[in-house]
Amino acid sequence: MSSDATATMPQEAIIAFRIFLGRKPDPANPTRYANLAELHRALARSVEFRDGPRAVKTPLGWPLAQVFVSRPARVIYCPIGKNACTFLKSEVARCAGLAHVDHVARDIHFITDTVRTGMQLSDYAPEEVQEMIADESYLKVALLRDPMDRLLSAYIEKFVRYRTFPPNIHHTRSVVDPVQAAAGMETPDYDHGITFRDFLGHVTSVDPATLDPHWRPQAHYLQGIAYDRFFRMDQINDLMETLEARSGVALGRQARNVTGSGKGTDAPGAQDLLPAQIEAGPKLSKSSFFDDGMQRAVESAFASDYSLLQQTKDIDP
Repeated sequence: MSSDATATMPQEAIIAFRIFLGRKPDPANPTRYANLAELHRALARSVEFRDGPRAVKTPLGWPLAQVFVSRPARVIYCPIGKNACTFLKSEVARCAGLAHVDHVARDIHFITDTVRTGMQLSDYAPEEVQEMIADESYLKVALLRDPMDRLLSAYIEKFVRYRTFPPNIHHTRSVVDPVQAAAGMETPDYDHGITFRDFLGHVTSVDPATLDPHWRPQAHYLQGIAYDRFFRMDQINDLMETLEARSGVALGRQARNVTGSGKGTDAPGAQDLLPAQIEAGPKLSKSSFFDDGMQRAVESAFASDYSLLQQTKDIDP
């Protein structure tokens, strides 16, 4: 079969092979996949990828390994789970001039965590990492979010809307399993799930270092780097303007509160509803989920995050 046969292959498959293996697909061995994520994971499992240079990552450990860098813009950005990190990773990749960025953006967490793209500090040698961290010409930034907003968003997304999705269960089982076991349930039931009060009671009572990154204190993400500037969620488009000014690349803008969590009808007592009950009803307001005691628990357990939020400043027009 002629190499021209690659012209009949989906363009996304050709790009995926280039990202993971640095070559075109073999026309003699057509690639079949149900969706793009499946193709990416199959390529990552291949011996060719595992034995190749694109799989080489520096073992920096969390959180440094997952920190993003744009060398052209001289920006170091710390992605924080539930703080618009999917959007911001994609835009930092754009301002870095990453090849095939539109494709990468469709599966950006997996690709950048798996492939040596040059987007993460773990893609560089330890001495290069330390040079970038110490280099004052690099602007080091992070986006912060009110802890109550962040916790509610994480709960609605992972424990309510997509509670039975295996990728979400990977994250939620560390909370659902012990909470349900304490309630006398012998076998975890992720569809039944737990209430928001149960979720909050767990995350505010255990060692924060043991929590899943989606609800671990934001301060833990910032260890190892002295950041120059913290932006709040309502300043996200100001952050985009900063990235544009440093890179010369036109970037997107993030709509406010994409998931809609915390916006809706007032319904006191929502913190004691099960996921199916929440899902079946209208969108509920943030105040529906927090009573005074729960708010105080969050303020105490996430005091470091509230302290960081005090460091944010409004940008002059």
